Amino acid sequence: MTGLLSINYKKIKNISRNMFVKIFLVCTSISFFIVTILGFYTHYYILKNFNDEIERFEQLKISETLSNIKIIFSEMEKIVLDYAMNKKFMQFALLPREYVSLKQDEIRNIQDMMASSINSSNYIKNIFVYFEDNGYILDYSAPMDIDQYYDLGWLNAYNSFDELSAILDTRQVKIRTADASVNYENIITIIASIPYTKGEEKKGAIVLNVDANILSDQLRNITLGNNDSLAFMINHEGKIVASSENRYILSDISKIINVPDSIYSMDIGSFKLKFGDSEMISYFENTGINDWKILYLVSENKVYQKSIRLRNITLFIFSLLFILVSGISLLLSIKLYKPIRKIINNLRKISNLNNEDRTDISMIQDSIDMLLSNNTYLEQQLSQNNLLMREMFLSNLITGKLFNRIEIMKKASFFNIDFEYDFFKVAIIQYSLNGAAYDLRENQLKNLSIINIIKKVFDTLKIDTECTQDNDDNILILFKFYTNNNTNETQGIIDQSLEEIQDILVKRLNMKVNIGIGQVCDDLSGIGVSYHEALKALQYKFIKDEHSIINYSDIGIDEKEELYYPVEYEQKIITLVKLCEYNETITIINAMISDIMQHNKNFEHIEVCLNNMAGLIQRCVYELNLSIKEVFKDCNDLNIPIESFGSITRFTDWLADKIRIIIDYLTEQQKDSAKSFTAKIKEYIDKKYTEEISLISVAEDFNYNASYFCKIFKEKIGVSFWEYVSKVRIEKSKQLLLETNESIEKVAQMVGYNNRFSYIRTFKKYVSVTPSEYRLKNYST
Repeated sequence: MTGLLSINYKKIKNISRNMFVKIFLVCTSISFFIVTILGFYTHYYILKNFNDEIERFEQLKISETLSNIKIIFSEMEKIVLDYAMNKKFMQFALLPREYVSLKQDEIRNIQDMMASSINSSNYIKNIFVYFEDNGYILDYSAPMDIDQYYDLGWLNAYNSFDELSAILDTRQVKIRTADASVNYENIITIIASIPYTKGEEKKGAIVLNVDANILSDQLRNITLGNNDSLAFMINHEGKIVASSENRYILSDISKIINVPDSIYSMDIGSFKLKFGDSEMISYFENTGINDWKILYLVSENKVYQKSIRLRNITLFIFSLLFILVSGISLLLSIKLYKPIRKIINNLRKISNLNNEDRTDISMIQDSIDMLLSNNTYLEQQLSQNNLLMREMFLSNLITGKLFNRIEIMKKASFFNIDFEYDFFKVAIIQYSLNGAAYDLRENQLKNLSIINIIKKVFDTLKIDTECTQDNDDNILILFKFYTNNNTNETQGIIDQSLEEIQDILVKRLNMKVNIGIGQVCDDLSGIGVSYHEALKALQYKFIKDEHSIINYSDIGIDEKEELYYPVEYEQKIITLVKLCEYNETITIINAMISDIMQHNKNFEHIEVCLNNMAGLIQRCVYELNLSIKEVFKDCNDLNIPIESFGSITRFTDWLADKIRIIIDYLTEQQKDSAKSFTAKIKEYIDKKYTEEISLISVAEDFNYNASYFCKIFKEKIGVSFWEYVSKVRIEKSKQLLLETNESIEKVAQMVGYNNRFSYIRTFKKYVSVTPSEYRLKNYST
């Protein structure tokens, strides 16, 4: 080819190689510049302030623990305040003492409420009510004179405080058991006055004793994983009210560590100290409760080690980043160089000039200029692609992707397409080959055959058409005609001709054919609208015959139509399935589908209704308390889109098949006797009564929901589920009481009770005596 550049092969290779190096250096330089900026930022900003971040991190541990403590105390105070404002407690406080013995039911009611609170938390040790005017105390055991009560350490605080409620510092209280005369436990007390109204005279108080471990356990969370650290909570006098190590509780903090006096006037901060042989840092923060402060002691070495560790990690990350950037730069350079290399190789093949000083860039530029000047070559390429471009233009026009009339007319003129007509109309032929596997070549040949048939039919009728196909391989037909033609007559001829074409395709080419026809439009811009109308018409093939021609104007779609769904049929269907009435169920399903079709003309509405009906299968299984996996061995076809059925007949058959499967399953189930259920559930409870049993988990194990399980349990066994479990536990405990020397509390745990109070109440309900009385009576017998 004359005019082309000639380039020496070896020189091209050297130049190309040099260009790759240049690209690599540019990519590497940009990447290293970014890494360097990040490195400087990390070194001079992040790592410089890292020690401050570590201190904030350690201080954050205290703040998070403090938040948990406040939440816990707010819950405890809520329990106390609920009782203080409870009318039953207030009425009982005002009750004269001589009437107390007459109010045993009210006393038991209040005791049950307090016992429930004790059982709700492992930290609550006791809760009781003090009635000042009557001089007695009521707790979960019995009313008694205040002088006889085992714990009076709160009384001075009650007599002296003027607020509605107060939290007392940790104190030691003797354990309330007969065999623990010298044992004490650390208690925090919360008091609320009765009545809980400002300005009114105190009549008594609700007193809640909480295990001091409620605070100590939270402090242990701060020191978790760090054996060298300690955490304390101190009051304003320096007395330790809680600690991560119980041996320090109630000690004076000044005898353990050297605490600056300034911390008592500060809310938050830190100070250095020496603890034993270790240099320590103590972080502290005011709790906002009784002016208590949390102190968190951590070794200075630990803080320094964290700093060094992070610096080493940072150095390691930047080393990896450096290697990664080098690799990315190399890969990016190769990716950028590949197209250049292809161009150079092509130029190498066609190059005739021998100019060693020529760079690859100038060679490429000159070659592009040469190609642009070679109009003959470009026109050849255009001519070869003209048919494809024409098809693309027609497809975009008909499917409504082109709107500008001037642009449309220019392109139409280029492709020699005449659009100087008065009316336009679009039809879509949708086909599939009966039972044939998809073959691209075969499919394209079929498309050409169909287009040739269409052109031949309408050319004979002297109706101008343009044919193409869309992305879904549908055949698109654009009809063009003038005003002087009778429009209605022309449309009738078009419809009749399409029927003949459909008949040819079905009988001669063994195809399944559906045709959708849009309405007539009088402008190029309306062609896309006519196309979408034809598409909508094709949707209705679902409810028409297998080979159908659907005219959009015949559908009668009302855009303002409201969706109609006869929901009342659903319960009828579910009821009939429960009764295993197959024929009646199918009759109702057919009636429901007919009702839907009668009231809905918009296919989107029909589709929504049919999807709801498809979901009715799963709702039916749920209503019957059945397992979908057990009823349908293969669940994959329960969520099939409506369009996958192809026709309303296949959809109806699918529904009938699923209903048949459910009814067959129910029939088999009903053959199982009630005795099987009774034996299984009794065996289950005999195995599980020692554990904490949940009604929901038991129901799930037997494939029922909880409400239905309760109902069927009572029907089959005669008592409620919990009553049966309680009876089993009590019977088992009676054996343990007589056959072992275990304590009442231990026996309660062995038969599944969380606390002995619940066990004692239940035992007395069924046996009429307490466990201790039962054991004593039967031993003596």
